[in-house]
Amino acid sequence: MTMTQTPATRPRQNLPCMLCGERFGPEDMARHTEPVECGPCITCVGKPECFECRLMYCVCDVHRYRG
Repeated sequence: MTMTQTPATRPRQNLPCMLCGERFGPEDMARHTEPVECGPCITCVGKPECFECRLMYCVCDVHRYRG
């Protein structure tokens, strides 16, 4: 960071996601930050697409655990 760059103006680095731990850049920002309207599961409602629900009976197509 140069002397003229403030924290608000410097380029954002690829920081890890708080929910999945994956590092992401500006192109994947929506996948990690924007909530998805997924369905009736109380665990993953309002979570972004990267979130993996660990609830055995989750019926959401977006968040269902596939492990």
